[in-house]
Amino acid sequence: MQKSGDRMAAVMEELQARSQLYSETTVAIEEPNYNCPKCKDTGSYLIRKKNGYYIRGVEVEQDYYVVCECSRILKINKLIKSSAITKAFQKMSLKNFSTDNVHPKVVEMKSKAKQYYAAFEEIRGFRQNSIMLIGQPGCGKTHLLTAISNYLMHTKQVPVLYFPYKDGLNNIAANNFERKNEIMDRMKEVDVLFIDDLFKPIGGKVNVKSWQTEIIFEVVNSRYLSNKPLLISSELSLDDMLYIDEALTSRLFEMSQDFIVTIEKDKKANYRLGKIFEKR
Repeated sequence: MQKSGDRMAAVMEELQARSQLYSETTVAIEEPNYNCPKCKDTGSYLIRKKNGYYIRGVEVEQDYYVVCECSRILKINKLIKSSAITKAFQKMSLKNFSTDNVHPKVVEMKSKAKQYYAAFEEIRGFRQNSIMLIGQPGCGKTHLLTAISNYLMHTKQVPVLYFPYKDGLNNIAANNFERKNEIMDRMKEVDVLFIDDLFKPIGGKVNVKSWQTEIIFEVVNSRYLSNKPLLISSELSLDDMLYIDEALTSRLFEMSQDFIVTIEKDKKANYRLGKIFEKR
């Protein structure tokens, strides 16, 4: 019995020693690294405020979920990433588009871009909900339409897709048109589609293949029927476009007739060549 008691005492002493060891050991539990410590990356958080009801003369407090500001920022970042607008183009705005000593039509073009952005929410669901800036190269058409795109994403969280005509069609045609339907579906469905340099001339000559016209027409017609806005820039005039495809051009004109500016060919309107003309 003595030996059994001794063994029990030894076991108890060992257990007490282990217990003491565990109690003296501090386990460091690190908090996760949240991008937003306010909502812990959940997109919302609880606040407690009075709800307007009284019990025995005391106003009752209630918990409410509030959407965190980080959700808006995250949505904007996703929109920018999916827009295909480059980092350089993301810096373009109406504020940094200078109209000092420029062609009067360029001033008109900027004014029309401002009017379009201001009217966007009111007109977006109607047929006449688009804008076209066309004509003289180098006068800032892409800058202004990119600025509108940036504002729509940042201030209104409206999805925009940037589609550079030449490179975009090359992507569609790549690998025997394997991604054609995927790309075209996105062009048809996105809230706002920005087609830059539509029917861009190569070496001063307009050479549009039938499959290119068919793809653009299908996209434009889909958006025409569903009242989805287009932002269009082109070096061509409406007459040039009508010669390429009348049905397509008439739809573009109808959609953008309230917000269309044509700058006739005039190298003095080309800001890239501005310094050359200043020296003359």
